Amino acid sequence: MKFTVTGVYSSAISKMLLENGHEPTRLSNTLVQRLGIAARNDEPDVVIKDMSRWQGVVLIGDGAKVLADEITDKVKQSAMFYLPKVYGAIYKARILEKVRNGFIVDLDGRKGLLKTKLYETEIMAVQVTGYARSVSKLLVTDTLRVRAGGSEAIRLSRGRMSQPDLPAGWKWKKNGSEEDRKAVSEKARDVEEMVSSPEVPEGRCIAQGVDYVELVFGYDAKKVLDEWRRKLVPTMNGHHYLKSLGPEYSAFVEFAERVQPFVGEQFEQIVKDTLVKGVYPRSTEEIKIFHMKPNGVDVEQSPAYVLHSDEKTIITKRRIRSSGKYDGLNAEKSPGDYAITEFRIDEWFEKTTYYRRDGSEIGVYANISTPPEVSKTFIRYIDLYIDVVRSGENVSIIDQDELERAYKNGHINEYLYQKAIEVAQKVAEELKTKKL
Repeated sequence: MKFTVTGVYSSAISKMLLENGHEPTRLSNTLVQRLGIAARNDEPDVVIKDMSRWQGVVLIGDGAKVLADEITDKVKQSAMFYLPKVYGAIYKARILEKVRNGFIVDLDGRKGLLKTKLYETEIMAVQVTGYARSVSKLLVTDTLRVRAGGSEAIRLSRGRMSQPDLPAGWKWKKNGSEEDRKAVSEKARDVEEMVSSPEVPEGRCIAQGVDYVELVFGYDAKKVLDEWRRKLVPTMNGHHYLKSLGPEYSAFVEFAERVQPFVGEQFEQIVKDTLVKGVYPRSTEEIKIFHMKPNGVDVEQSPAYVLHSDEKTIITKRRIRSSGKYDGLNAEKSPGDYAITEFRIDEWFEKTTYYRRDGSEIGVYANISTPPEVSKTFIRYIDLYIDVVRSGENVSIIDQDELERAYKNGHINEYLYQKAIEVAQKVAEELKTKKL
């Protein structure tokens, strides 16, 4: 299978897939040299690129699920969000509601976000361009594209220009062979016919897309990817973890790897000291906390403040501002309560103790997850659904059904499933004996 890959993980993933017998194409000159292969410019079957916050990769194409499974088999600690035949799919528009910057549209039962300044009556069809974890919706555009080989045409929402061999409103973007142009022309006419047909209901898919997969890498998966990159080029410990935190950390990594040969045995200690001082948050600073759920949803908690920070542990305090109930604790939630959370680096859980305004304890909630990734402004991890709670003297494991569902749906693999259960049982025992 032919693939192209760019971004933070490109060296490691290209080496991994090359060894699995796949064919890299359209790679950067640097990557071609690292791999020791001849440059190619074939059309790839799968495109691999970074997710928006560098927490993993997106794979797009009809073979995306196959390659995602192979990567997961190597790195183990990754969560998969798979949408078959969705990327690039075209839907006859059905507006569900107006929002501040556009519309929410129906996509055969799924919801999409269309950012546009058009009026509702001007939107005839939309095309999927991606997925937004922050709002749990597909991203769509009203500018349609159809491709075949080296030819491509686009349909603009405004204007009724006419170009040779295309329906009104379409124009050529790329010219290919006569055969490719003919195929694009037929696709564009089919789309127009479906959009205008009263027999095709609004919200219906009128042109199928290709597979879309998000692979979110946990902390340990990035260590494995370090090993794969090390097969090609000298790579410091923590290379992918640090680069995934953002561009400012990427610059540090590139500098560190250039000076590493000149520093010698002291390099690892210098890096550790630099990380603790320059990467981890400082006491009193505000920090964001992201639960990255395997089903394609990112949950951001209300802001927390750092009480303690060192190379092994981050402790935060978060004020409770809403009313309701605490999940699993059988207790009322009141404004003025607060939560103290302990993040232990390399541990597969976060322990949160909830308190009333007067300091009396409400209960303990241990969230089972991949080890936390820490930067100056945020902490993130892959939430594994199953949790452990202690209310008074009672300790129980909760939400195991959600873990089971995620495993059956393919969002987590066998490794993460077994690890989550193992950690939950261990944490439950330690909470019972007051060791935790």
